Amino acid sequence: MSATADMDGVALSKRFGPLYVWLVTLTVMSGGIAMGLASSMVNVAVPSVTGAFGVGLDQAQWMATGFLATMSASMLVSSWLIEVLGQRITFMAILTVFGIGSVLCATAPNMDMLIVGRILQGAANGVGQPLAMYTMFSVFPPERRGMAIGIQGLVSVLAPTFGPIVGGIAIDSISWRYLFFLPLPFCVPAMMMGMVFMPTKKLAKHLPAFDWVGLILILFIVFTAFNAISNGPRAGWDSDTVVYRLCASLAALVIFILWELRAPYPLLDLSLFRNPQFALTMLAGFVFGAGLFASGYFIPIFVQTIQNYSATRAGLLLATGGLVMMIFFPLSGRISDSIPAHIPISTGLLIFGIGFYMIRVVDVNTTFWAMVAYAAVTRLGLSLTVPSLSIAALRAVPADKLARAASNATFFRNFGGGLGITLLTAFFLQRAKYHAEAFTDTQTWSNATTMGLLNDVQQLLAISGLPESTQKAGALNYLSEMVLAQASTLAFKDTFLAIAIVAFLAVGPAWMIGRTGKKRP
Repeated sequence: MSATADMDGVALSKRFGPLYVWLVTLTVMSGGIAMGLASSMVNVAVPSVTGAFGVGLDQAQWMATGFLATMSASMLVSSWLIEVLGQRITFMAILTVFGIGSVLCATAPNMDMLIVGRILQGAANGVGQPLAMYTMFSVFPPERRGMAIGIQGLVSVLAPTFGPIVGGIAIDSISWRYLFFLPLPFCVPAMMMGMVFMPTKKLAKHLPAFDWVGLILILFIVFTAFNAISNGPRAGWDSDTVVYRLCASLAALVIFILWELRAPYPLLDLSLFRNPQFALTMLAGFVFGAGLFASGYFIPIFVQTIQNYSATRAGLLLATGGLVMMIFFPLSGRISDSIPAHIPISTGLLIFGIGFYMIRVVDVNTTFWAMVAYAAVTRLGLSLTVPSLSIAALRAVPADKLARAASNATFFRNFGGGLGITLLTAFFLQRAKYHAEAFTDTQTWSNATTMGLLNDVQQLLAISGLPESTQKAGALNYLSEMVLAQASTLAFKDTFLAIAIVAFLAVGPAWMIGRTGKKRP
């Protein structure tokens, strides 16, 4: 055991002096980058994975939603783990679980095993995010906590900036499987530094009661609801399977709320919601999370499936938005220290919504740099919003509730993200089906444009020497692909508009945060 074992933050600060806060920052950032890469790189791999395993978008989205669902639930466990095990042991444990999940994903023989690996990664990430926020908030002095949250938020920017590029290069040059090996080199130095610099505590002889019932209920609610929504477009929203699962998740939600009000150590501390500022921040964070994660999921799929971008080019597109966030995140942290949180939160959400309202005009002919400009606008909005959401949630609660507030805040944001991807994927599939049927109804023998297209294609095929029967079949197949491409393009436009509406809806509760009283130190 190291000489610094059983040292809390105060003792370690005395041992290492003023440099200690930056040593902790480097430790937290190393682990955060490793786990952040696992989240950001996967979005550019969706088309490759659907092709490798022969699955549709409704099944492939579980790579993202399975990750986010487990991450959301495990966030509620983080405060218990921090209080029982201490920050150091918790940090080491989640990096180990994350490594196991990464290996499973990289070697997965089928989609089910890949999802299992993503669930393990999500569990580690879910504990890691509140742990990082809590650690940074606790080691920095009160007057520098806004800057600390801004720096910690920079971790969530570095991974989306460089992850998609590195992931895209790996996909195009080697295989999508190598995506899951790339974060592992960051885990090793993070574990070594964590053994020395992370605050720790003696393990309690008698562990406090853990809310296993609440954990089981929240997992049941999340996975049942997500499963029902993802199956809606394929099985039908009025099918017995979908209706029963939605009803079961709703009933479990009611039971969960009643149980949490009585649990001795609740996963979700509902008493925090008596504070109006905290409650409104959670609502804004939930809606914001839906738009945030759905935007990062759908843009790379759009450019790869509609505009035929390579994975590397899609990664470059996402990286430009990440660079904008890298520039503005530290500034946003300072802004949250000097002006009321509701102003940057509301402004950021408004800018984010405007960005996606602009993106809704894209099609196959939209240039790369136009997409870059649209993405930059949305990322500017994110830069203003994320630090202020975090600091507003933590300032609204007393010091002894910081760990629970951190886990609640990140839970609602990421649960909103998982629900947002699930709902918007179902929305996309429904709109694509609607547009495909509408286009198909117009493709008749009396449609002069359609007949002209078929004749042109048949003539091109005739020049190549194909027989007449093959020419006609080829022309009809080309028409079918054109209809599908147009339907998908319009469905993506509808989805981007829906993301903008989600962001605009969050502006109201975000602005109301400023009416809930003075900030708490």
